Amino acid sequence: MDIIADRLATIQNEIRQAENQKIQYEQMLGLFWEHPPALDIEDVGRRMHFLLDCIQTLEDQKRALLNEEQDLIVQATTLARHGD
Repeated sequence: MDIIADRLATIQNEIRQAENQKIQYEQMLGLFWEHPPALDIEDVGRRMHFLLDCIQTLEDQKRALLNEEQDLIVQATTLARHGD
């Protein structure tokens, strides 16, 4: 049961980190929209697509962590019902 509790705590930290990183990428992406740099338009497009891909990856990671968290909660509940 301690292993499950430890992993649940770790998952929360990983979710927080993913959310913070996603916010940073969204802010960088917003800067491209608000203040387009005087760079090659194709380079800007590549950078924007890279940021969008990073954001999508973080959203997928968060979704997977939330699913894992749900599974662990079910496991912990089942173990508690059966007297560990």
